[in-house]
Amino acid sequence: MNVPAVAEVVARFQRALTDGVVPSAPDAPDAPDADDVVGLLLALHANNLRQWEREDVSRTHHDDDTAVAAAKRDIDTLNAARHRWVEAVDAAIGRAVSQDPAAPPTTESPGMVYDRLSVLTIRIHFTFAAARDDGDAGGRYAVRLPVLRRQLAELEQALDAVFDDVRARRRRFVPYASFKLYGDEGGSASS
Repeated sequence: MNVPAVAEVVARFQRALTDGVVPSAPDAPDAPDADDVVGLLLALHANNLRQWEREDVSRTHHDDDTAVAAAKRDIDTLNAARHRWVEAVDAAIGRAVSQDPAAPPTTESPGMVYDRLSVLTIRIHFTFAAARDDGDAGGRYAVRLPVLRRQLAELEQALDAVFDDVRARRRRFVPYASFKLYGDEGGSASS
């Protein structure tokens, strides 16, 4: 299977947070190649980070209706892009992996799990920063870190098991298709 190790991807997610990530749109000229699984995953991660930041704005500027409205519009756009990235990740992995069509399906696609891993690494990153910045070594943020790190380790383990099962032809995954409905520029719903 020509897919990077899950631990390698999580390490790349973590490095991207410390090195800084610039989101790009799925149709941007510098968007990753459709078969570049790592590039697609990092683009998904960058999008998730940008969405996290805009969600923070919507929560912290609750007394500024203009700022909240702009943030909410951005969140919708970023969430739609997030779904396209997950679909692109699944498509790339689907092309790289041989699956048994008769095997029972998994409950989540790899792209969906990588999306959860991305958000969890972002949550850990910002929780650690909040604990450090607030000086609350044993306080409300710091006590969350062991739980979040355990969740990350367990989710990594679960995705490794999915890939092991796919390789052994015991399971298969169904690529994610969101079919989200968001209003387009003309005001009508689109998928």
